[in-house]
Amino acid sequence: QDRESGLTPIAICGNAGATNTGAIDPLDEIADYCESEEIWFHVDAAYGGFAILTDRGAELLKGLERADSIAMDAHKWLFQPFECGCLMVKDIRKLEGAFSVQPEYLQDTQWGRDHPNFGDRGLQLSRSFRALKVWMSVQTFGMAAFRRSIGQGIDLAERAEAYIRESDVLQMANPASLGVVCFRVNPRNGELNDEQLEEINEAVQARVIEEEVAMMSSTRLRGLYSLRFCILNHTTTWEDVRFTLAAIEDFGRETISS
Repeated sequence: QDRESGLTPIAICGNAGATNTGAIDPLDEIADYCESEEIWFHVDAAYGGFAILTDRGAELLKGLERADSIAMDAHKWLFQPFECGCLMVKDIRKLEGAFSVQPEYLQDTQWGRDHPNFGDRGLQLSRSFRALKVWMSVQTFGMAAFRRSIGQGIDLAERAEAYIRESDVLQMANPASLGVVCFRVNPRNGELNDEQLEEINEAVQARVIEEEVAMMSSTRLRGLYSLRFCILNHTTTWEDVRFTLAAIEDFGRETISS
């Protein structure tokens, strides 16, 4: 449609772990289309990309390896201090062709291919050594520790979904994906409208925070207010998740009865 309108599409962006829900686009299908149309394929994997370190994540993110570029945030699911984002590009020459500059005052920084100047690979010329904390973390803990922690987040979200589906008080809003699960208080035999449910769930979310049960966020899915678990902390256990869900059930019942 863009081409028919005289426009030139420069890229298609797929999602590998939407912030709201953890949802994943059909990456292989998008890659097929981009290759057939000769369009750059970028994947926003800022949240979910590091799940590929696990067997389960690699299965869910199949097709990510076909992207021309990938954005990932190590300060999310690689447990790094803020901020630590990165952009990976399959053909590094694309970045250097776009960003490299050769003013006279930088002529002494050109040391050859074995000593890349990262100022030639992005807009930023002066930059801190962000990669150091990632390198030191991996050297200290090993990749197995990161795989285990990421896999634990995925498993806990899926166990939370199973709990919610069995609950008489809670209702799933979106399937668990990459450590994120969205749901709301909505008793099975209740006769509450969406406006009432929104007020109830807002009150429950606020109480969970105020009573220091957990740090739980909220969102909107298809226009409906939803509670949102994003299980990233590597110290979180199933007992923590189960306790929080049980508290939400209790808070929901109490809010409805009041």
